[in-house]
Order: sequence, then structure tokens, then C-alpha cells
Amino acid sequence: MRVAVVHDDLDTTRIFRYLLADSGHELAWTAATGAAAIKQSKNDLPDLILLKLALDDMPGAEITKAIMDNNPTTIIVVSKSVKRNPAKVFEVMSAGALDAVSEPSTEDPDSLQTLKHKIENINKLHKSLNESRNKPGPAVNRDIPLVAIGASTGGPAALVNVLSGLPQKPNAVIVIIQHMDVQFSKGMARWIDEQTDIHVEIAKAGLKPKTGIAYIAGTEDHLILNQNGCFDYTPDPVDYPYRPSVDVFFESAVTHWPNELIGVLLTGMGRDGANGLLSFYNRGMLTIAQDKDSCAVYGMPKAAVELNAATKVLPIDDIAAAINKAILNKA
Repeated sequence: MRVAVVHDDLDTTRIFRYLLADSGHELAWTAATGAAAIKQSKNDLPDLILLKLALDDMPGAEITKAIMDNNPTTIIVVSKSVKRNPAKVFEVMSAGALDAVSEPSTEDPDSLQTLKHKIENINKLHKSLNESRNKPGPAVNRDIPLVAIGASTGGPAALVNVLSGLPQKPNAVIVIIQHMDVQFSKGMARWIDEQTDIHVEIAKAGLKPKTGIAYIAGTEDHLILNQNGCFDYTPDPVDYPYRPSVDVFFESAVTHWPNELIGVLLTGMGRDGANGLLSFYNRGMLTIAQDKDSCAVYGMPKAAVELNAATKVLPIDDIAAAINKAILNKA
């Protein structure tokens, strides 16, 4: 995999060089400013860009948007301050970054391993091909629906858009699977809670989901619904490049949620969620994929459309209305 580094500190850039060489990946190029990174990405697009959260000439969100608008690729944001600035992290992710991670340091071996692991997951993601699968589910009734939403690159902004269009206490359970490092999950739940009228919280193992609340997966293990209809987490499949996985949750919902299901697949790189959405579709459920024009990255929704798993393909601004209509029909 070809990786570019955008950072203005030479020592940190050297650490990136070491990590990439040690992992068997090629350093495509380096840039010390946002302007240089945007120009370089136009001329030589790498598979992955490691981008400092804020450079002197422009913020990370602006750099990310320019790159994603001109020639999209995978971007991971790195910074010493990511834990202290979750809002800035979500701004960059909304602009199109896939994930964020703390800046590696030779004084913190764990930080080096964390970044190496994340790069390897991106490498697997690029290579990943999934075959369609469908598990039989229980008989369905039409009482309280579960709205399952999967998102990745560009997801935070898309999620706020959708949730902002729903009632304060919708007649449904809402579960969100956003590809994100575990250290940001709580901050993202708070951030979305502040941006919308719906109460948002982390899905805790053993908790039975309640109507009117939006739950977010809170670890890098996969969130599932167990046979008792409660949240749980599982590390399996261990080698799956998408963590937490939309497919894994969708399949558990098909198996263990006894009521109506509404599946939504938003902007994101890769194919995660497409097979799970097909399982919803095959049970006669409403399935929605975000359209190409409104996506930061038309990967996950595109994969669902190619599988004929989407009942509706909609712009991001129309998705909440479609969910509302479905919920009202079940009330």
C-alpha cells in the first residue's frame, strides 16, 4: 500500500517512515503544508494519507475536503490533541476522513502499535471482498421498528443530518454503527446529542434498547443484538477490516430483532453493510442507501445498490423523511 504523510514536524515524519518501512508499505510522498498536500494528491494519489489535524496554513477539515472533492482517497487524521478536540476530529471526519488516531511517539510504544494496527486494517479494507450471505430470521411483526444506520467516511455529518430530521422521541429504536476508533465513540455520542434533539448514548453490553433513543457502538469489537434482544459485543470476526462492523450488527438484528427493521447505509469507503442490508431487503424491510451525489465517498451505498439491496436510493436530505414515513406507518 502506498502511503503519504502530511505533517510539519520532521521527527514525527521520521516515525511514520519507520512504521511504514517496518510494515512493508511504501512511502509515496510527504508534505509539510495543506496546500502542498492538496497539490501532491492531484498529481500522485496514494492509497492512504496520514494527515495532521491542523497545519499552519489551513485546518485539517479544509485540507480533507479539498482532497476528497478533487481526488478521493483514504485519510486518517493524527494529532497529539485528538482527545482534547473531539469536535475538530468530527469536523475532519465529516469532511471525508475515515478515522483519527493519536500521534505516535517513540516514548509510547503502544501508540506505535496502535497506528500500525490501524494501517493494517486499512490495508485489509482495501483488499476486502465480501460475498453476499443471508441468514433466516424470525417471523416479523410490525410493532416498534429498529432503525439500523451504518456509516463510515463522512459519516458524522450525514448522521447529524438524518437524526436532525427525526422527532425528538421517535417511535423506534435507533442503532448507529460508525467506523471509528474506540477513543472517540463517547465524544461522538455527546457531539451528536448536542447537534440534534434526539438523545444519543453508547450501547452498553447487557442493555435492552429503548424506544426514542439513538445508540452508538462504543468499542472496536462488533456490536450485536443477542438472543435476548440486548446489546452485546463480540471480537469475531477478528480479522474483519471494518470495526465495528455494520454487517455484523445488521445480521444480528435480522436474527434477533422480532419486529420491523429499517436499514440505512450512509456514506463510507468499502463494502461493509451491503450484505447486511441485503438481508433486511430479503425479509421485505425498507432499506435505504444514500445516493452518490450527496456521499463523501460512494463506497458502502454503492455496494448495496450493486447487490440490489436498496429499496430506495436517496439524497442525504431526503432520508429522514423516508424514515419518518415508515415509522408513522408502524405507529
